[in-house]
Amino acid sequence: MKIKFKRTNCGAAVLAAILCMVIQVLVTMCRDGGNLHFESVFFMMNYLDGRPLLNQIMDPGLNDWGFYQAREFSYLFDAIDAHVVAFLLSKHIVWFHSLCSILLCGVMIFIQHYFSRRFFPAVPGMAVTLMSVFFVLSAGVAAPEYFRCAKFLTAAGLWGACFASFAMFRFGGWKSKTALIVSLLVMTLSDRQGFFFTAAMCGTAGVLLLFMDHYGFSQILCRRGRQVILTAFGVTVFGIINNLLLTPLMIKCVNGYIPDFSYQKGVSLQPGNLTDGFLFLTGNAGNWFSNYTGDLKIAAVSGVLLFLGMALELWREHRKGMRRSVCVTVLWGCAVTAMILCGALMASRHPMIMAPGVVYGTYAVNFMVISLFLAAFTAAGAGKRFCMILICLLAAGIILRLGGEFAGEKFNPGDDFFTGYNSGQYVLKSVLRDPGFDEKKYCLPRRMELFLEFYRKNILTKK
Repeated sequence: MKIKFKRTNCGAAVLAAILCMVIQVLVTMCRDGGNLHFESVFFMMNYLDGRPLLNQIMDPGLNDWGFYQAREFSYLFDAIDAHVVAFLLSKHIVWFHSLCSILLCGVMIFIQHYFSRRFFPAVPGMAVTLMSVFFVLSAGVAAPEYFRCAKFLTAAGLWGACFASFAMFRFGGWKSKTALIVSLLVMTLSDRQGFFFTAAMCGTAGVLLLFMDHYGFSQILCRRGRQVILTAFGVTVFGIINNLLLTPLMIKCVNGYIPDFSYQKGVSLQPGNLTDGFLFLTGNAGNWFSNYTGDLKIAAVSGVLLFLGMALELWREHRKGMRRSVCVTVLWGCAVTAMILCGALMASRHPMIMAPGVVYGTYAVNFMVISLFLAAFTAAGAGKRFCMILICLLAAGIILRLGGEFAGEKFNPGDDFFTGYNSGQYVLKSVLRDPGFDEKKYCLPRRMELFLEFYRKNILTKK
């Protein structure tokens, strides 16, 4: 099937982005202004301590408890969020949701919606719109809490990189190459996961080029493929230099210390971690349809069925002699392998990501970006039947997600509610809305007490 290069109305993508941002705002409002993530307590106080901005963002010792990851670019956005939240709290308005993550989500939806309609015109517009809403309602994206936006920055860069690399393969041109470089740089500077997927994109393009050469694709396509490889490789090398030399030098110049590299070096991949990576990918794929799938293994079965459905469609295309099925199959194979390996490495370095309260968090947002892009790419040449199945699956996922949102547990003051951090959110927000509220009769976690002390001393006095 020949994919046509078709222009579409930019206004439709803007409306989709606005709709999705409004959905996030409404979800946060329904959740009583969201929650303050337990990690955010400390780095928010760091961003509000009165030091110069550059000193604040070039300080992984405080922003990441010394776990240096060369993602200082994302700290800039975290600092902006901290000041926005603090300003609202000074007015007794509780809004614990990252403003930057909401805006970045709008950027992601615009990229996804506009370029899906432009590059994949055979995919029905309804499927593209449902895919946008499905993405923004997923558990990792729509979680109403104030937390870091590193994964959202990475995801925005990843959406751009996916479409830019596709455009380089299909159409070439300096615009596509520039977009790919910028997207990969945003990914690499935002998070270690972004650096990993930049390197994975380089390897994937290399594997794809081997198959294209074997199956006799045109030399023009192969030449463009080599440009993708060289671009991704160049950004990967820059990421290594930035991680080892440039950012440590800046931290040394600004704050007077060299970051500790032990967190990066302490990765020991074990066979069991590969199982963790497989469960992390497939469990999240199954759980994207609802954030109330309590059993990871049950969710993993659903995820496996989804991926098998894609494989079945590609096998059907292959039987029909469609050469594009080779490219799409290679992309799916490399992507799934990379995502499993990424999950395994994360589980090896930080086993907590497999915990029930973490496994469905923002760590999997970039996995979802890759999967949705490839789902749209698959649907572009799969025919009406596959597109209708995709529309039904997306609609079902949205309904289940909304059903889970409205069926969420409500606060019951008669419960033993104040025994843990998450259960203390009600008291915390009551104090922030009403300074006269007496929280001393409740047993709040120590970090919440520290935050309230900081709030009264540094935020209330500046309103």
